[in-house]
Amino acid sequence: MAGVFRVFGRRGYNEGAAGHISVRDPVDPETFWINPLGRHFSLMRVSDLVHVDKEGKVIGGNKAAVNAAGFQIHSELHKARPDVHAACHTHSVYGKTYSTFGKELEMLNQDVCMFYKSHSVYTDFGGVVLEKEEGQRLAKALGNGKAIILQNHGLLTVGSTVDEAGYLFTLMERCCEVQLLADSVKGYEKKIISDLSL
Repeated sequence: MAGVFRVFGRRGYNEGAAGHISVRDPVDPETFWINPLGRHFSLMRVSDLVHVDKEGKVIGGNKAAVNAAGFQIHSELHKARPDVHAACHTHSVYGKTYSTFGKELEMLNQDVCMFYKSHSVYTDFGGVVLEKEEGQRLAKALGNGKAIILQNHGLLTVGSTVDEAGYLFTLMERCCEVQLLADSVKGYEKKIISDLSL
């Protein structure tokens, strides 16, 4: 988990205190580990991580405060999806930019096909997520998918491991970049991969 934070830090996926990664605890799966508030991703160590229960109480690891919005999002995702063992969310540049359109990614190339019929858009952004109900709405919008574009906000990915969730985040960020580049080209028609090919 700390390694994924380091990768995210190198790629610039950190905007101040915004952004969080969680991993379900393997011994007590109703609890999870999350990053402390204010620690830069590129400096994250295992000893920095915070173990919280489903109510947000710190029960182990670093006894630091956690991002309240991060807790609300991740706790509801883990409750709704027993198959999800890790989730990643940050306000990355291309993800934030593409999220302003409030639409799913087009199947422009084989890489983005990883998200074919397995990503969605959450259009009801209401600012910083500080209420349990908002976290529940996010989890519902994600459904059984791998990723969600949070309109006017950023990206969120999930996986059965932190490696998978982290990889999917970096892939989705790159797919948003490619989509923006393709949309900016004038005078050419985009060729979308058809459902029949998938």
